[in-house]
Amino acid sequence: MDASIKQGTAGKDPDIKGTGIQSLEKGLRVLTAIQHAGRAMRLNDIAAAAAMTPSMAHGYLVSLVRTGFVAQDRLSGFYDLGDSALQLGLASLSRTDFLSLARASISELAAELGETVTLAVWNGDAPVVVDKIEGRSDSVYEIKVGSLVRLWPTATGRAFMANLPNAEWEHHLRAMMHQGGEDDASIARFITDLGDVRREGYAATLPSTVPDFSAVAAPVFDHRAHLKAVITVLGRQDGFDITPSGQPLAATLHAARSLSLRLGASVS
Repeated sequence: MDASIKQGTAGKDPDIKGTGIQSLEKGLRVLTAIQHAGRAMRLNDIAAAAAMTPSMAHGYLVSLVRTGFVAQDRLSGFYDLGDSALQLGLASLSRTDFLSLARASISELAAELGETVTLAVWNGDAPVVVDKIEGRSDSVYEIKVGSLVRLWPTATGRAFMANLPNAEWEHHLRAMMHQGGEDDASIARFITDLGDVRREGYAATLPSTVPDFSAVAAPVFDHRAHLKAVITVLGRQDGFDITPSGQPLAATLHAARSLSLRLGASVS
């Protein structure tokens, strides 16, 4: 999954009421235009991205430079995020309680889909479940908080392997698949297919280690674009749509991307 994901209306809350200060909101549009670009920008490009004239954008940039939220390169004249923006971002990250944010995300996802949702992190050798929200109708008793998740053939395992360096998991995978009767050619194909999981941004499986339950899994990234966790939804095969157009996958991807944004990731 490409960690350069664009934010759309992230951070906006439609429930907040009041007149507000328009000039402040316009200034923040200029600042977020530079943030979303992920690089230094020319004045005209900033103006276009912020949907305002160059002269108006320049006025806001002058104030943002004075306050340290934007820095201007003296040679090129390009604008980029300044030290104040960096300090603000670091302060926000330092106050982020990952597990609390993640629990809120998977709780909302479980309520939306009515299915069991798990959150897993990497423990150095395998995924471990650190939180679980039960579905409304079916409980997946085989999965408990604190339990390890098999790398193969689970959706959770595939999502981890697709987004971690091979050195962290390949020897474990090969031993596991050999024990399962797979030959080297089959293992090589499986590893190659993980490239599709990484590009598509999710993994989906029909019943494997948990009988009758299919699963979709999506990765969560942090502000360094490192894999932080994997969110997995499990539902009974006969009524759980794991196709790309299905609601479970769309909702799972949205939850994972929203949580990634809260952790400072840049996602699209």
